[in-house]
Amino acid sequence: MRIYSMEPRRPQAVDRREDEPPMLTFFTIVIEFFVVLAFALTAVLLNAIDARGFLASAAVGFAIMYGGGVSWFVIVAVFFTLGVVFTLYKYGYKRQLGSAQGKGGARNWPHILANGGLASIAAMWNLSSPGTLPAVVFLGAISTSAADTVATELGLLSHSQPRLITNPSRTVSPGTSGGVSPLGFVGAAFASLVIGIMALALGVLPDPYLILPLAVVGGVFGAVFDSIVGAAVQRKGYCVVCLKPTEALKHCGERTKATQGLWFIENNMVNVISTVAGGAVSLAIFWAFAPLI
Repeated sequence: MRIYSMEPRRPQAVDRREDEPPMLTFFTIVIEFFVVLAFALTAVLLNAIDARGFLASAAVGFAIMYGGGVSWFVIVAVFFTLGVVFTLYKYGYKRQLGSAQGKGGARNWPHILANGGLASIAAMWNLSSPGTLPAVVFLGAISTSAADTVATELGLLSHSQPRLITNPSRTVSPGTSGGVSPLGFVGAAFASLVIGIMALALGVLPDPYLILPLAVVGGVFGAVFDSIVGAAVQRKGYCVVCLKPTEALKHCGERTKATQGLWFIENNMVNVISTVAGGAVSLAIFWAFAPLI
């Protein structure tokens, strides 16, 4: 049995810069910067993010590219692609349900920061103190974001009525926060597995045996936790203009009226909380099992 060292290991993406001449390091950073900008601009042109989401996407992308390296950025790009594909899949039907992502599926800057914020922090942690632990947190956070996004978008297409996760005997309308379905669970497992496979292929962690469990368990747990928080404390209310039920802070240009939940816990805050939960679970799994492998 090999005893797994808990000492931080320095990823190649960071060591590479230490061995490069200063001028080569400068050009590497410039190239990475423009790659991130090109990716964000392409996302705007494809209407995957809105114009104000461009800067948030560029900031998150560059932090991850610079702190974690190309492999981390590729994993984020895979998550982003999964989100776009499943958001646009049968978008017209989702719009008829009244649960489609607004602006034709374009994500805004709060959504981008909510889903990529912890991954960016992990990347900066990796930059200042390179090792395995930041990569574990990054993997759990991105797996959670991917699992939650795909579970939400795929769950809207479920033929069975969603049930409230905190009260399974109660059915809810598709798109209701806290509503879950078997198809949604399949989507969460699929998305986190895809992230895990990409992390395994790119060698994000030094030991391959833990990558898939960290991604799948962390991702699915984070998505489930998202539903629990959404059902228990997420703000719910209605628009004072059109009188439609909504979970947004503003609707039709006016502040909405809250009817239940905590007024400051809206969808983006729930996403932040769930990524922290997913990252924490992945970290706990790593601490529990890494010494045994």
